[in-house]
Amino acid sequence: MLKIPHVRRLAVAGIALTTITAAATTAAASTDAPEEEAAAPEGEPIIFGHSAGYTGFMSVFDLAVLQGMEMAVADINASGGLLGRPVEIVTSNNETDFAKIQTSALEVLEAGANFLVPSCDFDVGGPAARVANENNIIAIGCAGGPLFGFEGIGPLTYNTYHSSPVEGSIIAELAADHGIEAPYVLIDQTLEYTQSVGETFIARWEELGFELAGQDVFSSDDESIAAQIAGIQSSGADAIILASLPPQGPTALVQLRTAGLDVPIYGAQAFDGVYWVEAIPDVSDFFIPATASIYGDDPVEERNEFFRRLEELTGEPATNSNYPLSGYASVEAIALAVERAGTIETEAVAAELDQFTDEELLIGPTTYTAECHIPSGRPLLILEYVDGQPQVAEERSVEAVAGGDPC
Repeated sequence: MLKIPHVRRLAVAGIALTTITAAATTAAASTDAPEEEAAAPEGEPIIFGHSAGYTGFMSVFDLAVLQGMEMAVADINASGGLLGRPVEIVTSNNETDFAKIQTSALEVLEAGANFLVPSCDFDVGGPAARVANENNIIAIGCAGGPLFGFEGIGPLTYNTYHSSPVEGSIIAELAADHGIEAPYVLIDQTLEYTQSVGETFIARWEELGFELAGQDVFSSDDESIAAQIAGIQSSGADAIILASLPPQGPTALVQLRTAGLDVPIYGAQAFDGVYWVEAIPDVSDFFIPATASIYGDDPVEERNEFFRRLEELTGEPATNSNYPLSGYASVEAIALAVERAGTIETEAVAAELDQFTDEELLIGPTTYTAECHIPSGRPLLILEYVDGQPQVAEERSVEAVAGGDPC
């Protein structure tokens, strides 16, 4: 978490809420602020609610989202606020507990949130986004599942993520370009996101005219994937598609390499980072798509600067690229739409969001339409892990999404 000194905590129905004030965020503002000091924001605050999992398996993702939100709010307040008003964040920990997601979302709305950023996942964030839609509040956040958006939740839901069908399709195209002929697909059934990545890889691979060596599934409850490994070993596969996420994904990766499977392995973007590499420090020949690079070699210098600044503010390097950038982009996108609309009124802000066309947000070019709230056309980086160290191998855009555009 960012080291922000002035935090006011509220207790509502037993779940802790945190309000991060405008005065506090000024302390975290960019060192690259305009030379002329902006007038201090005044009046009633504009509030972003973050209902997310600060404990449980979603914490590694949602805490990073909050860091990005805090940085965006700090930048806005240091530049005079939004419509001249201060911006604040109210948070509620849903504990990655499905029984508490809707209550958590309602609490930040009752605390005055004008906009909601839910957990960065369709399964965990989707119920919170539905609560926002039911209360005529815009929900914006990151989720790989293609149903996180207009079609799957409602017209007031916007995704900052390119979608898992794009991810699965781009992995298939990458593997084909690498000369892979017979991959084995191993799908983690824990979340809709990982299932979608694996399924869309298969669909795109078949569209490209290739066949699989085989496929299997596993889940976070499986301590061993010995049976799946036996199937891969007997299949003659020349690559493995590991549609999974930490912590079970790295555990599976260790078992695959320990079993002597030294073929190229392609993972989902959820692997982005090095926080899990301790489990397999010499991992190589491992490829993933990623929103950006946290290693100083991103082709967009503004993003390199963003991650340098994040490390200065937190005292630690970013654990991954997508989540802090998505948090920043969620606030950045809403703020841009609010400024253009001249109001925080829901319908007016949504109308401005629906006109985004390759909008140059920090996370990358973002397009929304009245019917599609998923930026599926955004280019991705391909990261290759060599002796445990990721590096940018290339930047590429998907040629075709399996089954058509997510919208």
